[in-house]
Amino acid sequence: MSVLDKKHLLLASAFTLVVIGALFFGRFLKNPFLQPLDPRLATPAPLLHELLKAKSAIFLSPEFLPLTASWPQSQRALLPSLSETASAARDKPIFWRLNREYHFAAVFLGASPAWRSLYDSLLNSPLWILSDVSPWGYLFRPTSENPTAWQLPSEKELKENWFEINDRARFMILTAGNLALVNRLSEAEQLLDMAETTHRFPSLMRSTRSSLAASRGHWEEAEKLAKEALHSDGSNRAAQEILIRALIENGHADEALDQVRELIAHEGENEASLFLLARAASAANSGKEECDALSRLVALARHDREPLGASLTYLGQAYAKQGDRGNALRSFQEAAVAPELSEEQHKMIREMMDHIMEGNRSSSTLPPLKKPPVSNP
Repeated sequence: MSVLDKKHLLLASAFTLVVIGALFFGRFLKNPFLQPLDPRLATPAPLLHELLKAKSAIFLSPEFLPLTASWPQSQRALLPSLSETASAARDKPIFWRLNREYHFAAVFLGASPAWRSLYDSLLNSPLWILSDVSPWGYLFRPTSENPTAWQLPSEKELKENWFEINDRARFMILTAGNLALVNRLSEAEQLLDMAETTHRFPSLMRSTRSSLAASRGHWEEAEKLAKEALHSDGSNRAAQEILIRALIENGHADEALDQVRELIAHEGENEASLFLLARAASAANSGKEECDALSRLVALARHDREPLGASLTYLGQAYAKQGDRGNALRSFQEAAVAPELSEEQHKMIREMMDHIMEGNRSSSTLPPLKKPPVSNP
């Protein structure tokens, strides 16, 4: 295996782990069939209002800020601005600077893989304790306030907090999914075991167990569970997506490619489905389709002003495999300055650029890129 191939594998694997989490984030509450009756499950607004009762500054990850638009100015003044929040959720030094300014009494992060770095930083900090995990995300409180650390609730506590069996089952399954996203697999498994006894939402249960199997790299089990989930509910998109990923990992690339093409044709494309299309096309040796899917993925992320580093790196690798040196270098050149990537990743990208240039001259001598326009994908 060449140096370029090894670096391709390392970066693609890292990007894969991020997108696997994204496949499941937010899926369950978008299906009308699964809309809960309990307001605590219908919207995070009650939880947010509860956090602000102390009238102290709090940090919310960006997806929650629209819910605060109608709040009184006195409450919104306790929150950083949207631009500050969006930067701090992805960049730990910015968060810690904001914390010194605001002295946050709580940090509430949604279950997006984009905030995983901040989650890990808080989890490993002696200044913060994970005090709650819910279908909406992860709540941290300062250790100076002596908060109680989150632990798996007992069946008795679950029944007391969620009297209706459907609400209780939803809460357990959705919380288990969020635990899986941050690698708390043992606790997720225990919650699912308790939820299994309710005999509710079999498709949701199987797709969540499928995500746990995928997190452990048990792809044959993940494929089996995803098929079971789809047998119960053929419209379960989370199950469709993990099935496609499992088919790729299990060596059924052509079947996976057919499945993801059909998924996009029926339900449209998003970041997760475009990533799956690119992965399936790569596995099926359909290089042109891989590059096309990744180009659309980059365009979508650019339009939504999302971080581009990982997708641009993957696109550059795909172009390089096709022998398209010009487009590969342009993609790598933009990825090499992406602020969300680590210095080690930037170094790896620059090494791949030098490899593509075949030692004729250093990639540092390339002229600067013109800033691409933001356009509709």
